[in-house]
Amino acid sequence: MVKNIVTVVLMVCFIGSSVIAQEEITKDQWQRLMTELTAKRTDLKNKLDALVKEVNDLKQQEAQRLEALKQCQDALAALEVGYVGPMNALLDKIDARLNELSSLSNQDLYARRKELDTVQTWIDTARKNPLSATKKYAARINDQQNRLDALKKSLEQFIASGQAGQTYKVGTWAKDRDCLWNIAKKPKIYDNPFLWPKIWQGNRDQIKNPDIIHPGQVLKIPPKAELTKEEKAALRRYWENKKATPANP
Repeated sequence: MVKNIVTVVLMVCFIGSSVIAQEEITKDQWQRLMTELTAKRTDLKNKLDALVKEVNDLKQQEAQRLEALKQCQDALAALEVGYVGPMNALLDKIDARLNELSSLSNQDLYARRKELDTVQTWIDTARKNPLSATKKYAARINDQQNRLDALKKSLEQFIASGQAGQTYKVGTWAKDRDCLWNIAKKPKIYDNPFLWPKIWQGNRDQIKNPDIIHPGQVLKIPPKAELTKEEKAALRRYWENKKATPANP
């Protein structure tokens, strides 16, 4: 822009000189011409001064923005020194618990449903950390919230199915003939004795040997369904062990 204005000034001066050189003019005409050229020169100078001022103002604004950016970066770095370690530890703890809860059956998740509220409290705490405003941490927290919401929804559907919290108290063999096979055969349980491995695998904390259960034990009853891959594998191991173990004389 400045270069163009200088070019215009030179052209005006050149044209003026050409006009003067090519024809004779009167003193009045000369005076008017000089007045016009002076006015044009003054106008162009004012425009040039305005452009120079605008350029200087823009340079100053840019310097101010760069300084503000540096201050923000310094402030963020200061925040990270005091918050990154605790924040990462909290988010890692949330991920670990979500991974554990996601691996549970619906029945086991129901038994540990209070832990969902605990995880929600942890996520709410993470959101209060100043680092949660950064893109990196905000994305991770949102992902954890989505995973927790999915677990909550799954649990709500399980509860709505009426299968949540179903248990069975083991009776005596003499009176009730209770064993896993007979319990699974009961109409109110599975009405299918071949599903007994589900009860075994759903109560591994209580049942070490599926041939041995004790009166008074309260067993969790997983939802009725086909045997899972893991339950079928456990059943195969059970029969392999039975074959490998010599019968008592």
